[in-house]
Amino acid sequence: MGHARQLEEWSNDLAFAANTAISQYQHQRKPSSAPPVATASGTNGNKSAKDVTTPVDFIQRLASQNQLLACLKWLGEFQVLACIPLKSSIHARDVADLAGVPETQLCRIVRLMATAGFLHEPLPGQIAHTVLSAAFVTDLSLLDASMFLSETAAPVALHMATATERQSNLQSSNSAYSVAFNTSQPFEAACVERSRLHRQWSAYSQLEAVEDKTVELFGQLNWRSLGNATIVDSCAQSTDVVLALAKLYPSLHFVVQMNNAAAVQQEACRETESEDIKRRITLQERMPSAPQTVKDAAVYILRLPATLRPSAAQILTELGAHLGALRANSSATLILAPPLLPEPGTLDPDSEARARVRDLARLQLTNETDLELSELIELVNSVHDSNGRFRVVSKLRTRDSAATAALGIKYQAVDAP
Repeated sequence: MGHARQLEEWSNDLAFAANTAISQYQHQRKPSSAPPVATASGTNGNKSAKDVTTPVDFIQRLASQNQLLACLKWLGEFQVLACIPLKSSIHARDVADLAGVPETQLCRIVRLMATAGFLHEPLPGQIAHTVLSAAFVTDLSLLDASMFLSETAAPVALHMATATERQSNLQSSNSAYSVAFNTSQPFEAACVERSRLHRQWSAYSQLEAVEDKTVELFGQLNWRSLGNATIVDSCAQSTDVVLALAKLYPSLHFVVQMNNAAAVQQEACRETESEDIKRRITLQERMPSAPQTVKDAAVYILRLPATLRPSAAQILTELGAHLGALRANSSATLILAPPLLPEPGTLDPDSEARARVRDLARLQLTNETDLELSELIELVNSVHDSNGRFRVVSKLRTRDSAATAALGIKYQAVDAP
């Protein structure tokens, strides 16, 4: 049952992401004659966790999600969706001939998918798109994401128990991915070599991405009290966050450190709203884990974006790279904001489930996991040298985000009270 539960959670994650994409899509198009996506109450497959009240409900929900995922893979494998007109219906026999599949099996699959609002039969023997299914034709990344879910994520999830039995130590070669596909090649290396897998993984990753609320989080800090101080964004992927802060706090100066020269040059060419903002932002190249060379900043921002999925070892290395800068300036603060798991019960069940699905997926694919807040604090407390150590002085968290949180860190000398 544990295996089936993982498969069901993957299905729910894709359904949530797809519905989010469709909501955005509907705002950009005129009303369609196609029926809307089925509501949660209209199908067992779309019940939320709070609607499952009995063991029978639970098993039925698993069975429904299992078959929906299998049918979605079948439709994608035979390119059935592309055989159906976007604006009108078509006879099932014609679709079966175009796709090279049995008509009777096609009809059974369509009728199950229709219970989830994906395809429908306007008349017996006729097949037409709904808003939901049509999006998988007009936006191929949705189909790529669903194929990753069925071809890679689900098999890997179902081999998690076997991987645990075989593990002698936590190495990529012992991941559930390596067990499922009988390979010693790490998942990341496979993505580099196999363009189709890379494309599907990228599409799925985009759909599961969590909204970045870094600016909202940093808005809780008293930036105005810093006067004309310097702020260093030391692992930046772009200047977006710094630009937002620069517009809000016109007396602050910023150093944006990026990990390659091309990115620095690209950001330098971006147009800003005023010369004043441009004058207050300095761009630098800084390789990951390189010692921090800016010694006079009031605040160092270490964001470690969720797209990079930093490991505990990577976070620890970056903390060590900033130890000298904070030791030299005891009044400076390091703001550490890596992606985090929500603490149990702090979010609604659906939001927490999505965060934990992402975490388990990472574990199954790479043997890496996201940290919980308590684990991050323990990691910070372990950073020290012969003269002192890091200590957490503040905690920040947005109310409705599963992945946006930060710790305020200072250097405490050994002889300090």
